[in-house]
Amino acid sequence: MKKDQYFNLEVNLLNDDNIACMMSEMNAAEALGIYVMLLLHLRTKDAYEASCKPVLLKAMARRYDVDEVAVERVLREFDLFELDEERQMFRSSYLDRVMKSLEEKRKMDIENGKKGGRPKKVAKSAETPVSKGRKPTENQKRREEESKEEESKGSVSVVNNNRSNIETPSLVSRLADEGNHGPLQPVLPWEKLVDQLSTFQSYMELAGQHSGLGKLFVDHQKLILEIFKKHIRLYDKGAGLLFPEDVKRYFSNYIAAGSVTCRTLRETLLKELENTVDKDVNRFESVVDGRRTYLGHLIPVDAPPRPDASAVWDDVKKRWAH
Repeated sequence: MKKDQYFNLEVNLLNDDNIACMMSEMNAAEALGIYVMLLLHLRTKDAYEASCKPVLLKAMARRYDVDEVAVERVLREFDLFELDEERQMFRSSYLDRVMKSLEEKRKMDIENGKKGGRPKKVAKSAETPVSKGRKPTENQKRREEESKEEESKGSVSVVNNNRSNIETPSLVSRLADEGNHGPLQPVLPWEKLVDQLSTFQSYMELAGQHSGLGKLFVDHQKLILEIFKKHIRLYDKGAGLLFPEDVKRYFSNYIAAGSVTCRTLRETLLKELENTVDKDVNRFESVVDGRRTYLGHLIPVDAPPRPDASAVWDDVKKRWAH
């Protein structure tokens, strides 16, 4: 396909009635950007067909920072894409047409044996005095040398021009080469994304410095992340956390020094640690009817915690002994 034919495809794309309708009913720049984004997404998929499941469209919208409702409208309302609702897949007849032409040209290049396109033409050599058995004159020598130079330059020019014509991409393929982000990342449950925070060491160190929690943050990161999960569940924020960047942003705001959430986190953390310490200290004792006991024996109220499983209380010396 020649360069002007690719140009016509681009003109047809931008003059398409459906696209004109879309741009008149929506924000023109946003709508056209979403349309090209969807084409680029299809460009990376096998057979140029992709899933249109709601969770994937939502992930795509968040990744490219566009409105999810606008993505749905561009995909479904203007007959720009072919949707298979049963399989929840979509494709573009425009992209299929463009890529078919491009693939045919690439195939032709391979058959010609050169990526640049047509084989180089071999110019017929004119008869010279040498071919007739006579010595060439000085002028004839110079003309022959100039002719060879021009032929050499011309052959290079032909190949370069031909390569340019063959590989001039359409609007879709050019944007794909310049802005292709590759396949979308898989969407993980937000709980796993929170757990992954501990693997981002530099980020966690910086977050800890800005939290004002000091040694509490350094020593109890795992417990802090568990409390953070409870906070997400309490305020039902999990649906908006689709990528690690979302979780990092939310966590940074959550533990920002001086914030209400950071103060609540500190109080909850200290309470959790206090309960843990109490359980650890008294792990060799039992509580019966509100009284401390061990092996059926009462422990004096003012007695220190039983140090180990073999310790017995000495009533005379008022201490634990073995």
